[in-house]
Amino acid sequence: PLITSAEIVYKPHGVVGLITPWNYPFLLGIADALPALLAGNAVVTKPSELTPLSAVLARDLLVESGLDPNLALIVNGAGDTGAELIRHVDYIGFTGGTVTGRKVAIAASERLIPYSLELGGKNPMVVLRGAPLAEAATGLLAGAFSSSGQTCISIERVYVEEAVYDQFAKQLAEKTSRLKLGWSKAWDVDMGSLISKAHADKVSSRIQQAIDAGARVLAGGNRRPDLGPSFVEPTVLTNVSDAMPISKEETFGPVVALYPVRSSEEAIARANDSEFGLNASVWAGTGTQAREIARRIDTGSAVINSTLLIYNSFDVPQGGVKYSGIGRRHGEHGILRYTQAQSIVSSIASGGGFDALLNRIRNERMARAVVAGLKVWRRIPWVG
Repeated sequence: PLITSAEIVYKPHGVVGLITPWNYPFLLGIADALPALLAGNAVVTKPSELTPLSAVLARDLLVESGLDPNLALIVNGAGDTGAELIRHVDYIGFTGGTVTGRKVAIAASERLIPYSLELGGKNPMVVLRGAPLAEAATGLLAGAFSSSGQTCISIERVYVEEAVYDQFAKQLAEKTSRLKLGWSKAWDVDMGSLISKAHADKVSSRIQQAIDAGARVLAGGNRRPDLGPSFVEPTVLTNVSDAMPISKEETFGPVVALYPVRSSEEAIARANDSEFGLNASVWAGTGTQAREIARRIDTGSAVINSTLLIYNSFDVPQGGVKYSGIGRRHGEHGILRYTQAQSIVSSIASGGGFDALLNRIRNERMARAVVAGLKVWRRIPWVG
């Protein structure tokens, strides 16, 4: 103050490109566009070719609300369209699989434009002795089977302390078996179809591969062609070894595997033994214990006594570490990622400015006096 001052100015990138996925096509399309627009950018969205009309609806609503139609555009197509989009924007945001995410990162890096990626997950849940088991099992139903498990933050691995493993497994299997599977526009079913027959084939193959390798089905495990070509029952597996693909690779379907552990330390170690690090869920005997465990899990978010809560916690950042992505959405981070920070510092002009004043220091005594004076200056409340 008085001698120098500083400020930060946040400037929009210009044109933000968004490549959005087929799961939650309306929500993820508009939720990332809104902060980009609020930061002063124009937005071009390339929705999944499987769900293009949801992005059109989102844009129509924005335009009806008064947005300049030239500030929100949509381009449709497959992967080559997304690749072309990256060549023309000033920032790219991608939500989808890790394999494609790497290609996006490489393409953006070649142009030296900033980017953010929300990628896959193999999200763990930890259930310890003293936790409310019935509530944890009910919470897992939402965490594993919402949107038929086609949720990036859904739970696929559950590490349960041995002392309560059998009880928890029994409750979960019973609750899962009672879920109503079907298609409806009303509220009378618990879980619906997968996105396509091809994806249902992939999920079913992963389940069968685990069964053939020794996994045991506690609930579900079957295709339901009587309901439609893409229905797979909500499935709970046990006796799953870490060598099985279903233990390490993202399934992105209604499948969860249970693993007994001897202690919280083993649960943490096994939860962290993954290439992914997106979301985690912790259920423990006390809130203090749960928070201690949550802090030690290598994920971008950890949820206590819930599973998917992080996406609805809009004031805090959400994103992944390791192979689960780069960057954050929501909160302050979610809008600042769509800006470039510029620092503006100023000095008094007297004597040629601050730098010239420093150049007048000619000996050790003067240097010590200046340092001492600055220390005193910083102790003044309205200065520090």
